[in-house]
Amino acid sequence: MKPSSILRHSLFAAGIVGAALAPLAHSAPLPVPFAEQLNANYPAIETMYQDLHRNPELGFAEHQTAAKLAARAKSLGFEVTTGVGGTGVVAILKNGPGPTVMLRTEMDALPVQEKTGLPFASKVSTKNAAGETVSVAHACGHDLHM
Repeated sequence: MKPSSILRHSLFAAGIVGAALAPLAHSAPLPVPFAEQLNANYPAIETMYQDLHRNPELGFAEHQTAAKLAARAKSLGFEVTTGVGGTGVVAILKNGPGPTVMLRTEMDALPVQEKTGLPFASKVSTKNAAGETVSVAHACGHDLHM
């Protein structure tokens, strides 16, 4: 696999890490190929992040979130298994013999109302396990590392 392909897959696996690293490009020079890949992928990563943030789902009900993440992983060449433990997604990128790296993320949201005022803030409400209507938001960062 070419280094540029590995980087593209790494950016997906790390989710929004590219967005978090973008300010570093201004404080310390990044290697040119990395900076070019980061800049090229940033709009898609930011769009996906905002969509995930805007559309949170409670634990064990992350059906749309799981489908979006599985589709993105498949589009990047990962072997994808869905429905793990209910709504879990496993994505495997084979890259020959050698060490295996695992990245685990969470995708559930909390039953809280978002009050950030962001243009992509959650306005979602749903029924919880007790049947009560609750607001739902990614208030603990799961949308960031998905």
